[in-house]
Amino acid sequence: MKTKLINWFEKRKKVHQEKMMKLGKCPDCRGYGVVIVPIHYAGSNIECYKCNGTGKFSEWEKNTQ
Repeated sequence: MKTKLINWFEKRKKVHQEKMMKLGKCPDCRGYGVVIVPIHYAGSNIECYKCNGTGKFSEWEKNTQ
């Protein structure tokens, strides 16, 4: 049985993905092509592996299926 918090999170995630789809941007990196990782030894920016650094929704969609 799902809790209210899980339902809220899933709804929020869906709304975010729909918004990014309209903008044509990757939902994970928000179209920047990089993901900020707060680890000093790994560097601060790592290429987004879901969109392969393009920042495009179409590339993200291909890699998530």
